[in-house]
Amino acid sequence: MARNKKEKKEDNGALSRETNVMKTLWHISQSLYQYIEIDDLILDIIKQMKEVMGAEGVSVILHDEEKDEFVFCWAESDPDGLVTKLKEMRFPADQGIAGSVFKSGKEELISNISEDSRHYKKIDYSTGFETNSMIAAPLQKKEKTIGVLEVLNKKQGNFGEEDLTFVTTLTPIIAMALDNARMYAELGGAYKELHAVSREQDKLLRHTQEENIILRQEIEGRHSFSEIIGNSKVMIDLFRLCEKVINLDITVLIEGETGTGKELIARCIHYNSPKKNRPFISQNCGGIPETLLTSELFGHRKGAFTGAIANKKGLFETAHGGTIFLDEVGEMSPAMQTSLLRVLQDGEVRPLGAEHYKKVDTRVISATNKNLEEEVAQGRFREDLLYRLNVFTIKVPPLRKRTGDIRLLAQYFVDKYSQKIDRPMQGLSQEVLHCLENYPFPGNVRELENELERAVALAQDVGTIEFSCLSEKIVKRSAMVRPELNVQGTLKEMVEALEKSVLSQLLEKHGGNRTRAAKELGLSRYGLMKKMQRYGF
Repeated sequence: MARNKKEKKEDNGALSRETNVMKTLWHISQSLYQYIEIDDLILDIIKQMKEVMGAEGVSVILHDEEKDEFVFCWAESDPDGLVTKLKEMRFPADQGIAGSVFKSGKEELISNISEDSRHYKKIDYSTGFETNSMIAAPLQKKEKTIGVLEVLNKKQGNFGEEDLTFVTTLTPIIAMALDNARMYAELGGAYKELHAVSREQDKLLRHTQEENIILRQEIEGRHSFSEIIGNSKVMIDLFRLCEKVINLDITVLIEGETGTGKELIARCIHYNSPKKNRPFISQNCGGIPETLLTSELFGHRKGAFTGAIANKKGLFETAHGGTIFLDEVGEMSPAMQTSLLRVLQDGEVRPLGAEHYKKVDTRVISATNKNLEEEVAQGRFREDLLYRLNVFTIKVPPLRKRTGDIRLLAQYFVDKYSQKIDRPMQGLSQEVLHCLENYPFPGNVRELENELERAVALAQDVGTIEFSCLSEKIVKRSAMVRPELNVQGTLKEMVEALEKSVLSQLLEKHGGNRTRAAKELGLSRYGLMKKMQRYGF
């Protein structure tokens, strides 16, 4: 009878312990949603562990990769003063039982610390705490160990397998919480950085249409091309093409006329690639003497030429691990082309005056406003270099091919320069917008920006960009652009030809968006569809 009572008492004790464990796990799972600050969450978890396990102390030790040391980041202990001492301590990551568990990635239960030669006694000496027994378990995230969880000294009895199971149940939760906190901090930092960069673009973004916003989200969930303004079809195709090459470590050749924004495209590719935290270096290769360009790109040694008074690191070395952007690459001399080819083939540079080559890991993005295939045919550009440069080619359309973006660009530049002179502008008149849309802009976006900077300066006392604020060349050349009209045939045939030409230009202007084209024409969408069907669009 007495034996039955004893067994029943032990069973009740085990059941009570199991109930406490389940309650603790439930409470901890709720804590994951209740706490925003990681400090509060981890401290709550280890406090509950200490109580339910009847331990004298619980510590979360993280690995400092830079110094290869362990740091006591969170602790719960008797007496409380011990926690302060622990947080001031560091010890080598290859020392102690923690070091062994960190290396092996396997949890351990040590019932008698005095018999374990691995124990790092300096911590006990420094804190005045005597470690008798321990459970140590690795904190792992995505197959990487980031630290160790230690539970010290069972107050009554010894740690058992049920204690070890309880600890290993909680280590993934703690590791997940730490990883979530890291990602939350990174997202917060990224948001602040993005907010600072995008402040001048807020007004423009409010005017973009819903389909442009959807496009940006589809292309890059990290706001990748927010500095590139446009929602015309050719720009949509450009965004999608850039998205394909962002994560590929290959050379890119950007082709386009002067003023189309080739460097802006290169920067967007770099700053959304895995190399975004490494340097982006830009160098214009046009109009620079060969010796000077060689020194700029590859560096030189002291005394290599007159004026070389010290060693200088080249741009390829400076951009190591990142991206170098070579603009107007078609202007390079034959000798420079040969040097560049060696960099692309072997990943090596040799500074002027140096005897040996240096290895560099630099992504090359080049740009040109020339037709390099024609340059090869004329013998002015190396064919093998062209093959190395144009592994992936991006053609940036001229502004005359994306007239539907002119209104967005114009408003952006007006906002930009009105803020610069601290004179708010109401916008641009419809007459001015039509004039800008009819002008071919041989200087592309750069010419449009310069024109509107001038217009803002002239309109600062008026508050609106009027026709009189535009330059004479814009007014004259835009007036010369008219829809193509067949002056032969009957009046009906000429009217139909004009109507078809207007429809074609407006659909191109709005990137194929029928709703916006119909609105500008004063038609219903159904009415526009009937006319498109009539003319075979």
